[in-house]
Amino acid sequence: MRLTEKQRMVIREVGLRRFGGVPRLLGSRLNDAQRGWDIDLFIRGD
Repeated sequence: MRLTEKQRMVIREVGLRRFGGVPRLLGSRLNDAQRGWDIDLFIRGD
């Protein structure tokens, strides 16, 4: 995964505080061999 531990913590904290759920990371950021610059997040809603 191409995110630092601090980046993962910030994304998790903001997701919980703002949306009440833990964000799930999707896309190329999960695979170190792929390229891509955006961060795709999924947060389950009610």
